[in-house]
Amino acid sequence: MTALAAKMRDTPRWKWLLGGAVVAIPLLLGIGLTKDPSFIPSMIVGHEIPAFELSKLSGEGQVASSVLVGKPFVVNFWASWCVSCREEHPILIALGEQAAHSGSFTMVGINYRDGRSAALSYLDRHGRFPYPSGVDGRGRTGIDFGVYGMPETYFVDAGGIVRARHVGPLTREAIVKNLALIGAQP
Repeated sequence: MTALAAKMRDTPRWKWLLGGAVVAIPLLLGIGLTKDPSFIPSMIVGHEIPAFELSKLSGEGQVASSVLVGKPFVVNFWASWCVSCREEHPILIALGEQAAHSGSFTMVGINYRDGRSAALSYLDRHGRFPYPSGVDGRGRTGIDFGVYGMPETYFVDAGGIVRARHVGPLTREAIVKNLALIGAQP
């Protein structure tokens, strides 16, 4: 046995573990820093949209998934208590107007775990959406979608398959990218 081999054999095990940690931790941190922090995996992407039937925030009629399927559509979960929703609000109004103008996709909002009067006051202050919003007061529809934070937006193709999920306020880049996934024109 060589002197080096004997020295390695006599080195306490904790020193080997410490040396391995010194190498592994920066390596793992380096790998983590290359990942997109906004990407959150979703079990719903690639699957059929959960069926829902919600009363409209306006109080007249319903918002139902069965009516939406057949044309690409966008579902946005929002709430009056959501700070990030305020940032996203003007983008959603513009996107809703774009949907109405182009006709290549439709939009629907889902007011999540909110009071009807609080949601209506919010829309009065910040501007009404040019598309309907359903009321998910108990959060059941949000649970079916896998929502865990506000806002969240789902892009669904004409066949009712969820093609993308965007967590956080929408950006123009995210809209263009995800509308293309569902076959809609930006």
